[in-house]
Amino acid sequence: MNQDVSKNKPTAHRRTPCVVLRHFFSHYGQSMLEMAILLPALILLIAGMVEVGAYAVSYLTLLDATREAARFGASLDPELTSQHPFDMRDGPDADTLPDNPFPDVRTMTPDQLLDVCMHGETTNFYYEVACLTFQNMPTGTLRLEEGDDIVITVIGTKDGQIAHRWPLTPTHANPNDWGYHFRGANDGDTNPTCTIMHMENCRGWSLYGVRGSLFDNEHVENRLDSDAPATGYVIVEIFHAHYHFTGLFTIGNFIPNPIQMRPYAIFPVSAAEPR
Repeated sequence: MNQDVSKNKPTAHRRTPCVVLRHFFSHYGQSMLEMAILLPALILLIAGMVEVGAYAVSYLTLLDATREAARFGASLDPELTSQHPFDMRDGPDADTLPDNPFPDVRTMTPDQLLDVCMHGETTNFYYEVACLTFQNMPTGTLRLEEGDDIVITVIGTKDGQIAHRWPLTPTHANPNDWGYHFRGANDGDTNPTCTIMHMENCRGWSLYGVRGSLFDNEHVENRLDSDAPATGYVIVEIFHAHYHFTGLFTIGNFIPNPIQMRPYAIFPVSAAEPR
């Protein structure tokens, strides 16, 4: 008995246009939904990496500036060189500056201050160290209106205690210099221990007169070894308000904008060793 084998052949499944379109949009819609869920997280991840990278670059750049300045200051004498004026009148833009060996740096533009640091002549310890710090920073990094500043402190330690701290008095750096450079009294929240009766706790020299050193005597002496030999140190601190690169991560006081950073460097200074 012959059978019609054609009846046993599989037949191709035929899809109507509606079925094809429904299948296509089903997969397309699923992909769009997955993208909508993952894209915000991906954007935040990339933005977070950018923010961390920008902060790290800024911090390391300023840290390198403090190290270069402190290393340079380690070869100077804060006592002998502090009495000489800082002649700011030799640079290409000297005609735009006041005819004064100690013009008010708070009224100068970053370009003017950079020109002064690069072309001026000085044997003043604090201006020399501050200028080298400033020269190693990107132009425009320090903003006076944001509370940015460079603070320089020199200390001499002996038997686990601070024996000397420079500048010794407000006029020690130079009697003709601007008084706002000297910090150490009534620094408020920056250093509550810095009062008019205890200026020895945290004297320092400030470029803009905005900040005082956070290395008060108690802070330093807690880290000293009483058996260590007499040593002198120069401390260079940079206070800088770092603004977010993307501005996506400001969360009140938890992640403020700007973020206050304070890179610093400490180098030994033989000239400041107590005798």
